[in-house]
Amino acid sequence: MILKHLLKTALALAVLGSVSPVSAHTLSNKTLRVGFGAQATDVWQVTCSNDAVLGDSHHLAAQILDKSPGTNLLSLIIVKGTAAATTVDSKGGDTTPSPFVEVVGGNGVYTMLVNHTQSGNKVYNIEFHCENAGGDHTPTTTPSTPVQDN
Repeated sequence: MILKHLLKTALALAVLGSVSPVSAHTLSNKTLRVGFGAQATDVWQVTCSNDAVLGDSHHLAAQILDKSPGTNLLSLIIVKGTAAATTVDSKGGDTTPSPFVEVVGGNGVYTMLVNHTQSGNKVYNIEFHCENAGGDHTPTTTPSTPVQDN
């Protein structure tokens, strides 16, 4: 009986130890395609909303990782209403993303635009998350398809 109780406790602790709170969302291995030239821009929309415990979203924070080597710089622009912020991954092909930027716009739809400085395929990841004014993660949608993909 004691062994059974110890096994249940050990299993419960193992499960609890392996669970971590979700704090970010990622769009992985997305591509700006060469066929659209240097003006190619992908457009994504994310919705931040309120949580019964954590309250309203205050801002969307995001960063971009350029997975393609070369001098073709990749940037991410976040826009909501009249507020916007830009971040640039200054070295493609490494594992260091751009700095996080945030746009304060409360609950609602935020638009993220990805563009580059030269023609060519660019593979990227975007990490993003909505937060309340205290920095706690609030409900964040992860788009399955872009509004514009070119």
